[in-house]
Amino acid sequence: MTRQELFDWMNGKIKRGEMSLDDSSAFLGMTVKIPVGTGQGAPIALDDWERVNFVQLARDGIAGAQSRNDAMTLAMLQSAMQMMQGDHGANISRHA
Repeated sequence: MTRQELFDWMNGKIKRGEMSLDDSSAFLGMTVKIPVGTGQGAPIALDDWERVNFVQLARDGIAGAQSRNDAMTLAMLQSAMQMMQGDHGANISRHA
């Protein structure tokens, strides 16, 4: 799934009342990819060509939050992981 596809999936869930704006925070963070060489005011576009394994991305984020003892990020990413695993038809776990 691309970052644009994840964004569209997330927006659909919000519009149908299946996801709150608070719950979308973790997904919104995963849709953005900021290139290393850009400055602070650089425009951010959702890329629609790179395939990303968002389940693995969330797992890596969970491991990082645990290592930093970051309870808020940990809870947010665990909630996102549950939503992704519960929505089998979304292809969110498709490998890059």
